[in-house]
Amino acid sequence: MSFSLTPASAFSISQLASLLTRGFEEYFVPIHITEAVLLTMLRRDSIDLSASRVLSKGGQPIGIGLIARRGWTSRLAAMGIVPTARNSGAGTWAMGQLIEEARARGEKEMLLEVIEQNTAGLRLYTKAGFQNVRRLVGFKLDKPQGGAGTPLAEMDIRELGRLVTVHGLPDLPWQLSGATIIQHTPPARAFRINDAYCLISDPALDHVSISSVLVKTRSRGAGLSGVLLHALFARFPNKTWHVSAIFPEEMSFIFEQAGMQREELTQWQMRLAL
Repeated sequence: MSFSLTPASAFSISQLASLLTRGFEEYFVPIHITEAVLLTMLRRDSIDLSASRVLSKGGQPIGIGLIARRGWTSRLAAMGIVPTARNSGAGTWAMGQLIEEARARGEKEMLLEVIEQNTAGLRLYTKAGFQNVRRLVGFKLDKPQGGAGTPLAEMDIRELGRLVTVHGLPDLPWQLSGATIIQHTPPARAFRINDAYCLISDPALDHVSISSVLVKTRSRGAGLSGVLLHALFARFPNKTWHVSAIFPEEMSFIFEQAGMQREELTQWQMRLAL
């Protein structure tokens, strides 16, 4: 029985969220995609549902590939196959089709991130021709003790995104790029101390994610990022702080100097020239 692909735009948001959740069953980390979560992904990550695909076999959806697009670059934002259809060649076939469709659209490169410990996924993408760009790491700190802290200035998230585009590391992962940062909205908040900047998720919650850290080139090496993070810990005490594994390994020192502990789960940022 052959596989087929259908534009994701032919399905409702509810159907896509359900299929994504099924596609990530028995995954390394629990993933439950709600309609609200999916709508946020579509907005922030520039996911194009007309270029994204639902994979079917015998008329039954068995997988999904979400494609994000900006300029001449596309990104495999998520790919999941339901457990009963894994190890059937479905992922290899679908990946080949998605790559050919990207070429047909005139795109020059395709990007993705894959959990390093996901050997099956890593093997699939390597076989398709993707090459490692860098390792991505995450951190966690549980309820650090707050002090007086250095005063923080709040700023427009849109302005932080512009600064990341100008001053951020080359080839930042898609989710850390200025184009993505600009799409964050309150209750997320952005703060600065001099030439150091940070974006965090809603600080009213018990768990807070650090979504961006930037120090302008002229001020790097002065320890400003540590000052900024400690000021955040003091401003919002008794929180559990998270850094998702989307930050380049070369940025680890920022979080280590702030006393955060590196998580075991890591990712590879990968690229395929089209």
